Amino acid sequence: MDCDSPSEPRPATPLSARESECLLWVSRGKSSVDIGQIVGLSPRTVDSYLEKACAKLRVRTRIEAVAVAVRAGIIDPDVD
Repeated sequence: MDCDSPSEPRPATPLSARESECLLWVSRGKSSVDIGQIVGLSPRTVDSYLEKACAKLRVRTRIEAVAVAVRAGIIDPDVD
């Protein structure tokens, strides 16, 4: 895909609400422990959601997942 493209294609399998929520908190600088406390999950469960999101977005890291999700309009880190 061209780097100048205005948006990334959406993943073949849409992200779940929890996967998107966890990515949103990552985009705001929160760790798995922080996210777990915010949404009432264990850090391991948060990591699991983030791993699934990475797989669906076809990236290796949570930071890459956030970048793809923002470009694709899946999450908006500036909206509360």
